[in-house]
Order: sequence, then structure tokens, then C-alpha cells
Amino acid sequence: MTPDKVTIGNATLYLGDCADILPTLERVDAVITDPPYGVGLGSRVNNNRDREAYADFEDTSENVISCVVPSVRVALSIAQRGLVTPGIRNLHAYPVPQHIGAIYYPAASGCNAWGFSCWQPMLYYGKDPHGGHGSLHDSFTSVEAAEKNGHPCPKPIRQMVWMVNRMSRNKSDCILDPFMGSGTTGVACAQLGRTFIGI
Repeated sequence: MTPDKVTIGNATLYLGDCADILPTLERVDAVITDPPYGVGLGSRVNNNRDREAYADFEDTSENVISCVVPSVRVALSIAQRGLVTPGIRNLHAYPVPQHIGAIYYPAASGCNAWGFSCWQPMLYYGKDPHGGHGSLHDSFTSVEAAEKNGHPCPKPIRQMVWMVNRMSRNKSDCILDPFMGSGTTGVACAQLGRTFIGI
């Protein structure tokens, strides 16, 4: 099956399975992605629109380990560097990163067996594009709420702008998000003048 593909400005968007599309792509400068976490998202939401966003993917730990992590490995193999926000539950299943940062949520981002989670890991891969050009923070505090857009887990645009700036120094950089969800990585790339590939 041929995936749907559309180009809008500096963005190329694919509608299809990233496991099929990733092997067809050329090298990119960076991967920035917020993949499914394996926490049952979509099965316990309150409206049909949110359920539809996960209709083709059962958000379980088993699917993260068998589908998501292998696709992240392929994406990282065609990128110079990467930033992945895997959630906490399946953190151990991802490739060992060069560094781990965090997104800190003062109001908590969910509940777990030990209480409220106030952070999310950011896995860094490859070399820091700002290395030798002044040190930047490796972590981020998120106080902005995401705009409701029909996706069960949209990210705040300010958070994605920070990630694109953190992982990219040059306007000519191409950023790949194989799990683009509601598209906030692409919006951040458009705002910052970066080329974007989203699946």
C-alpha cells in the first residue's frame, strides 16, 4: 500500500505506518518525537474523537516494545541526533541514550503507582548540535497547557519549539517526527523555519 504524501511549504507529511515509510527516507539532521507511551491511552478517554486517534493502535506496553521502539531505532539510524520523549512506563525498552534530560511539570502530568508524576524523560542521542557554542539547558519546565485539538495527548507548542531549538542550530536542518500525532513538532519547525518530515 502506497502511503499518502503531501508537501506544504517546507513540510512533507506522510499518512501511513512509519515502519513502512522510515526505510524509504534519506538522512535527516534530527529526530524529535513523542511516541505512544503504552499506558492504555484511547481506551479510557471520555469522547469518541479521542478514541479515534488511537483506533489503529492499542496503546499497550507490548505494542510499544514490539512496534514503537523498533521504529524509533530505524529513525535514529537515519539521523545525526535525536530527542525522544518516551514516557516513564517503558523507558527501559528504548535504546540507551547518550544523555537523559527531563520535562518538569509543576502541576504533575499524571498518576502512577508511586503517586503523581511531575516529570517526563527526554532521551538524547548523537552529539549536541550546540557543543562548543555555549552550553544550553538539558531540561525544560512546562507550565503551558496544550491546545485541545482532538488528539488524546497533544503537546504544548512552546515545549516543541524548545525541543527544535535544542536539537537544531541551523535553519537548513531537517527534522523528522515519525509519530507526529497532532503535528506540534511540525508547527514548531514551521515557526522556526526548519524543514520537517512527519509521519
